[in-house]
Amino acid sequence: MRKKIMCLFEGRHEMPSYVEGAVLKDIHDITDLEEMSDQCHMALQDCNELVLFVTGLTPALVSVVNYCTYNHIKLTLMHWNKNTGTYFQQKVYVPEYSNRKRFVKRTRQLQPAR
Repeated sequence: MRKKIMCLFEGRHEMPSYVEGAVLKDIHDITDLEEMSDQCHMALQDCNELVLFVTGLTPALVSVVNYCTYNHIKLTLMHWNKNTGTYFQQKVYVPEYSNRKRFVKRTRQLQPAR
């Protein structure tokens, strides 16, 4: 287990040189939450702490937050401040459970109420 510094998607914005890559790669269908969950698992399965540069698409960000929450990964989001031209951090509360195993939380799409 190790700390990772990643961006949400690659190629959307210029990133600092120490960013290790992107959590999510080619997302062709933004409603495919299971695919996003699978890609989160592939990128973060060996991670116990994530610093994430937020580069867009709310459903993708929520997929990462959910994955980190369910798998007890310490999470810090880095947001762009256009006024200063720098990033600022936002820590996300992730409860710690001492004797629980990590697991992948699958999402499923809910149908609107009729």
